[in-house]
This record gives sequence, C-alpha cells and structure tokens, in this order.
Amino acid sequence: AIFARLLAEQKNENISPAKYTNYADTSVNAWYADYLNYLTGYGVIVGERSAFRPNEDITRAELTAMAVRFFEITGQTAEKGGNVQFNDVSGSYWAAEYIQEAALYGWGQGYGNGSFKGESKITRAEAVTLINNLLGRSADSEYISNNGRRLNTFSDVYAAHWAYAAILEAANSHNAVVDKEKETWNR
Repeated sequence: AIFARLLAEQKNENISPAKYTNYADTSVNAWYADYLNYLTGYGVIVGERSAFRPNEDITRAELTAMAVRFFEITGQTAEKGGNVQFNDVSGSYWAAEYIQEAALYGWGQGYGNGSFKGESKITRAEAVTLINNLLGRSADSEYISNNGRRLNTFSDVYAAHWAYAAILEAANSHNAVVDKEKETWNR
C-alpha cells in the first residue's frame, strides 16, 4: 500500500479497483488487491508461480527488492556509496543484486556482525527506516524534542529506541525544508 500510494502520487494516477488478481491466493475483495494489481503492473511486486502469500510475513530481502524496483520505476537518482558486502549474501542468492543496490544507496543496512539476514522477517522499525532512507526523509530531532506532545507517538516506542526518529518521521505529516545535510520541519 505504501509503495502503491507513493507511485500513484508521483505518476499522478488513480489506483483502479481490482476486477481480478494475478495471484491465485489473493481475492479480488482483499483490502490490498487494488494496490497489489497496481504494483504488479509496474513490476514492483513479482509473485512466485502466481502466489502472493498474503498471510506470510515479508522478509528483509523481499521488502528490499520491492524498494529497489520502486526506485527504478520512479526514475529518481541518488548518490551511491562504496561497495558493501554482507557475509550471508552470496552472489547466487535471488535478492543479492537488490540488497547490494540498496546498500550502495545507503537504504538497506545489515547488522553489526556483517550479516543482512535476508530471509528474516522485517520489523516495522526496519521497514520504516528503509522506506524513509529510500525517500530521502530524515526526522528533525530538534523539532521532535521540542514538540513531542503534539506529535503522533506510540506507547511501545521509546525515545531511546534505535528507530524512534524514523518512526516519528513516517507517523507525522509535516512540511519540511530538505537539503543535503538534513530535513528541517516547519509543520
């Protein structure tokens, strides 16, 4: 839904109601069917043998692959960093190129032990961080510190959480001035 809404906004398109799906395990009446069809049409989502697996957790590799495909379709540009290697991603792994691409752009990050854990389910915090990084969005820490009571927050996410700022960035609509160094919220 996130990628579909972003892509439709960028392309100034409407997401049509689903009349069918390309996936045998997905009902046309599913809440996400419209989004799924839209993203499948652009190649952001690619199912395995006509299966979408809507009730399974999404993995770190799957979301990373969708993020890279989304980025390529939007025609955005970003500066690439140096080569990043993960000790658990072989060149033959199905998502190796996507993971490498996301790492070069600085969106997808691994763990301190040098692993990526592509088959692990992705947490909401990891997902929102990857998507914020992809979109070039970063929270205004000063604004958050000074306006915490006016912002959408979550009782289970504390200020000390590693993704606290990324979560608030995604959960609060705001206007911002963005430059290469930071994003300054001006509400």
